[in-house]
Amino acid sequence: MESLLLSLLVMPMYDTSDDITALISARICHDLASPLGAIANGVELLELSGVADIPEAVLLSDSVNCATARMAFIRLAYGFANSQSKMAPSQAQQLLSGNFADRKIAIQWRVSQDMPKPLAKLLFLLVQCCETALPYGGEIQLHQRGEVFDLHTNAKEVRHDPALWGCLAPDAARPTVTSALVHFELARLQSGKLGRDISVRFSDTTLDMTIE
Repeated sequence: MESLLLSLLVMPMYDTSDDITALISARICHDLASPLGAIANGVELLELSGVADIPEAVLLSDSVNCATARMAFIRLAYGFANSQSKMAPSQAQQLLSGNFADRKIAIQWRVSQDMPKPLAKLLFLLVQCCETALPYGGEIQLHQRGEVFDLHTNAKEVRHDPALWGCLAPDAARPTVTSALVHFELARLQSGKLGRDISVRFSDTTLDMTIE
């Protein structure tokens, strides 16, 4: 998995986008790919030398795997999404599973068809919004009904901030968010670009989202 995720980080950057946030994200991910790759190569050398099972080597391996998966997720969710490129279901599942592996969140990408990357970008951002509502982890499932997508989240506890989630509604005012919650603003902007409406429903243990 490391080689696939690292290859995603070093995909060609696009310098024709007017989205400065996407360009900055792509630049950071691209520049971090080399040091992450060097660390991954070092871990492989440790494995070949027969010391991969010592605690220090295990910690190093787990850390570089998590960092690589996180950066690959950010590369798609925050970077520039080429409308001519598509994402296969297996690739989406791998990116999401790797990103949330250490966060006690199990996610199922139950979409059988390839989808344009701008749409995948929106869905990845919305999955990250779901993560914000899950302080103790949980389960997230994505289903497709024609052109409509449903995100269902089930957890021991789901936290709901009406003002924050309200920003995703059509014609909502621009929210005031911190850096930790910037994915809500990016999801709002991306849904507007794609002409998608988002509705959200909460209970104490569930979060349901419809993207039309």
